[in-house]
Amino acid sequence: MKAKKSMVLLAMIVAYTLKAQNNKHKVYLEAGLSNGTQNVNYVTGVYGGLGVFLNEHSSIDIKAKEVYNVSNMSIVGPITFNYRYNFANGLFVGGGFAHHHEVNHETYMTHPGESAMGMESHIFHRSGMDVEVGYNFKPIYHKGFFSWFYPAASITCTQMFMDHGQNPLITANLGLRVGLKKMQ
Repeated sequence: MKAKKSMVLLAMIVAYTLKAQNNKHKVYLEAGLSNGTQNVNYVTGVYGGLGVFLNEHSSIDIKAKEVYNVSNMSIVGPITFNYRYNFANGLFVGGGFAHHHEVNHETYMTHPGESAMGMESHIFHRSGMDVEVGYNFKPIYHKGFFSWFYPAASITCTQMFMDHGQNPLITANLGLRVGLKKMQ
């Protein structure tokens, strides 16, 4: 009987969370975890972003990631600038410009600040494009200045046009967004 009640409660929580909506705010911040592959090598790391809604369905966002390539011990710092179309049910698709900062582990450990900012002299810079598909879950909290707290999940793929490094970088991202200003 206890297991049956737990299953019903879990199903209700999942149904409530999956019932997404287009979140009505103008500006949002996002932070989360990122895992995936670069070519055939496993990568893992963190990311942060800033987004601005242009209207109810379209937004522009800038994201920066720091992912560690486990196989060749390099650090990849993709920066993306995407246009995103947000459907009314929470689904979104986007695409735009991408830029990678790639540095080996030793350089990163010796000069972490310069490496993270992309200013270290041994960083390999590449530019290309990024596409993403994702989902904004229903807000879990909303009150006051922070108008919405809601989970978001996405899959992104960056393809660099210069051929000196591994391509593509595909990541699954799970984060928390904070809406800062309501749409008017």
